Amino acid sequence: MAVASCVTNGGEDVALTVNDISAVDGRNQVYANRAGSRKTTITPFSEVLKQQEKNIAASEAAAAKENISSKDTSSQKADNISMGNTSVGNIAETKGTTGTRNSDGTLTTTLADIFRRASEKYGVSYDFLTAVAKAESNFNTNCVSSAGAKGIMQIMPAEAKGLGIQDVFDAEQNIMGSAKLLAAHLEKFNGDTTLAAAAYNAGSGRVKQYGGVPPFKETQNYVKKIAAYMKEGVTVPDKTVTVSPNKLSGDVTKSQKKAGSTSYQTGTSGLNAVAATEEELNQSMVVVGSGDSAVKMTYGAYQRYLELGSLGVG
Repeated sequence: MAVASCVTNGGEDVALTVNDISAVDGRNQVYANRAGSRKTTITPFSEVLKQQEKNIAASEAAAAKENISSKDTSSQKADNISMGNTSVGNIAETKGTTGTRNSDGTLTTTLADIFRRASEKYGVSYDFLTAVAKAESNFNTNCVSSAGAKGIMQIMPAEAKGLGIQDVFDAEQNIMGSAKLLAAHLEKFNGDTTLAAAAYNAGSGRVKQYGGVPPFKETQNYVKKIAAYMKEGVTVPDKTVTVSPNKLSGDVTKSQKKAGSTSYQTGTSGLNAVAATEEELNQSMVVVGSGDSAVKMTYGAYQRYLELGSLGVG
């Protein structure tokens, strides 16, 4: 049943907003009352949501622009340049590779150049990428853990396939795939590098389950190590490698800067985070479906929706 709110104003037009996701050809439905003295325009709820999302996106874009401008000080530029990273917010900006393309399609380059291009392409802080690399393998391209994780940023075989890595020991593909994975974690946790690092170590499911950094000694120590490396700064070994770039890298001869790339800052909230209460979860909104069929509901309703589905109901 549709629930409407309305405002009356004598004999003038009246606008109703209805919590109903149905629409006719995506257009508003117009009805006239019997007396014909005024019209009522009913806006489908899906259209209201679309407009609201546009307004939010516009506000976030304006805030991000203002934030970047305020942080782009001369001292920050000097710090970035001294690190060999001339970027605003520590997202590396390049003009393409400094390496050499070989006749067989391979690329001879340096580890530092790969990290710079990975930072630029996936919008992840250069400091964050290199800190994770040092913690994972200390930049060892042939490193294999007891659990089977391989390469510089220790990618598991199942992860490699999902990320599009064809050769896990190829430094270019491994670093690019790892940057892609970190970018996904940062997106999930609103740019919090502490939670993204925890997710990289223990899985995003565990971070969500515990409402912050999981209470595992390994993960707790891991996020502290990443934070320390980011604060101190990490020097990438001066090592030349021959690699085989694939679609993860894009065109290595050109700048891969993504429009609207976000600089993620170090987060500390996850260190003391606690699991959300049921009341807080019920106040959180999720979207089910996509396009015109998308429906917004509370997290609690979503959990009940999933439970009914698993029981074969609904």
